[in-house]
Amino acid sequence: MQIFQRSDPSTQIVGEAAGIAQFASRVVSMLAERHSVTEGAPREALLNNLIEAALSGRPNHFEAVLTEMRQSRVSVAALADIYIPHAARKLGEDWMEDTISWMDVSIAVARLQSLLREIGLAWHADHSGDTGQGAVLMIIPDREQHTLGAMVAMAQMRRYGVSVCLRICPTLEELRSLVASRGFDGVMISVGLRENIDAVAKLVRQVKEMANPPLPVVIGGAITQSRGDVAVCTGADLSTNDIGAALEVVGLKFNAFCILKRA
Repeated sequence: MQIFQRSDPSTQIVGEAAGIAQFASRVVSMLAERHSVTEGAPREALLNNLIEAALSGRPNHFEAVLTEMRQSRVSVAALADIYIPHAARKLGEDWMEDTISWMDVSIAVARLQSLLREIGLAWHADHSGDTGQGAVLMIIPDREQHTLGAMVAMAQMRRYGVSVCLRICPTLEELRSLVASRGFDGVMISVGLRENIDAVAKLVRQVKEMANPPLPVVIGGAITQSRGDVAVCTGADLSTNDIGAALEVVGLKFNAFCILKRA
């Protein structure tokens, strides 16, 4: 895979924000959702197009993604839930195999996150009239370097009508203020690092002490795949990457109509 060298990555990403937003808007508005593909393994051609677009940032590459999506009847939900995570994972694998630079991976994943964030605005529960599906506090703790998985989960919940408040490396004072002022149904914590387990256990305990009765806490992320006792070790109510199971634990059961409406 070709390696692109860039002199000022941050400036380039900022300059591309408008283009990514425009592409996301076209994806949401042009793709017919009915009878579209929402689950299963990604199509290789579309996945490769998405990776190429993320690496280059060029409009013609994003156009290729849009064309392939329309031809394959891939839904916006599948793009967010399946293709973007697979693309990010493939980029990481390419870096591990030393076929792509860390700078290029970082920039490409940043573009994917920007795309996911823009697409998510189409089903942002906080900006819609349907806010009756509950509210969740999503926390990415200190020292966690990866946020894409949490953003995918956040987009899924918002598509189901759940209001999500995301906080990255929040202070305890900030969390106390949020819990006291917002009517959260539960807390979700995204964890990837095994070495963070003790700090996360402390965070779970502190969060549960902030409300009476204690808010249910669910832990998700890569940590759930590397060890099976996360809930026991941290004191959380559940450890899972299944959004449906997580929402049920915090008392938010969504119905099929809500899912189809936002898919």
